[in-house]
Amino acid sequence: MAVHIRPFDAPIGVEVSGLDLNDPLGPDTVSELTDAFLDRHVLCIRDQDISMSRFLEIATVFGTPQVQKVKYYAHPDTNLISVVSPEVNRDREGSNGKPLVRGTTFHTDHSYWPKPCKATMLHGVQVPSKGGETRFCNMHRAYDDLPKELRNRINGLCGIHRITARRQKTGRITYSKQEYDAGPTGIHPLVRTHDETGRKAVYINPNRMDGIEGWNNQDSDALLDELDHACIRPEFQYHHIWRTNDILIWDNRSVMHAATDNFNEPRRLHRILLKGTKPI
Repeated sequence: MAVHIRPFDAPIGVEVSGLDLNDPLGPDTVSELTDAFLDRHVLCIRDQDISMSRFLEIATVFGTPQVQKVKYYAHPDTNLISVVSPEVNRDREGSNGKPLVRGTTFHTDHSYWPKPCKATMLHGVQVPSKGGETRFCNMHRAYDDLPKELRNRINGLCGIHRITARRQKTGRITYSKQEYDAGPTGIHPLVRTHDETGRKAVYINPNRMDGIEGWNNQDSDALLDELDHACIRPEFQYHHIWRTNDILIWDNRSVMHAATDNFNEPRRLHRILLKGTKPI
């Protein structure tokens, strides 16, 4: 069966069907997948009943897997895969005995690193029958649509990203000193140029930003709030409805994403982060 790549009816993302990732990937298929990844920023590969070791092998098609730095979330069999589950979050962070869904505000993964991860991969090992969507926002489209005056204002400015940020919008997580030290401050341009395509995108992370380099808190907050409002809009978004054994791969240089907590059934995803480069 031939591989079929179909764009979603949204400003971002494609669905890939007719592919069994248990089989070797030929060079033509790899080229098709990487081209779609760079062009549409989010890939959904359906119906992939694969092992964790094969998941890691597939990850190397797109980049180099990154060690999960917060050890509690690492899978017990490998620190290159983390477990995304409300049950795991509840055990670590508490929530009055209720499962806890993290990442429900739009964000980009690990922007507080000097070299943030290039991409994130999720394997839907167990998904609820209803709810639990993952939302994506196209930050290239957001940049292109900014008023010229606002684009001019943010060009040349850098945001300060920290693991526990002053502007954090959701509940704080308790990190050990070792974990905190492993996640240093990242100072990155508000307008990021994609290192492979050359396209520009707004590079913000509402849940991990302290402010703008060289600016006071009041002025930083005013501009970052304006950017949040301008960028996080329905017309830039795709909402992914999970099926069991979906694999999602997205480009953190191009998109923000957010979880939803509108479900009450078990949900377990395996996650791989791919190493990135310093934003420019």
